[in-house]
Amino acid sequence: MTDKIDALETLIELGRNPMTGVYLNPVAEEDALDQMQVAARRDLDELVPEAYVALLRLTNGIQINCAYFKTAEDLVPENLDLESAEVIVLGHAGNMAQFVFDRRDRQFHTINMGFPDERFETFDSFADMLATVLREQCG
Repeated sequence: MTDKIDALETLIELGRNPMTGVYLNPVAEEDALDQMQVAARRDLDELVPEAYVALLRLTNGIQINCAYFKTAEDLVPENLDLESAEVIVLGHAGNMAQFVFDRRDRQFHTINMGFPDERFETFDSFADMLATVLREQCG
């Protein structure tokens, strides 16, 4: 369906049709993105990857059928509630898998929920991850 090069374009196209199961939110305001990054640096000791920030500039959080990605306002507070300091959780698929940025290897992974070292898939970029989620969730 999509590759990493056109994942964001495909996301926007699918989001225009409610029958696809892709639900886009309004874009994140720059102030919200700035506040998220300040909080991330302070509370997570890591900035949110720029590739994820680019997604938030298109849609502040997203649902792709059963997959969800966090909003700028929720990302840091929800990560503070987790016990996985090794990763920044960007979203989840049901109660089985989480989409994360791993601070140790600087890569994106789909992991077994709550277990950062139990990886289902590894991606070199967020675009690769997003393309795979689109393919798996939208067939």
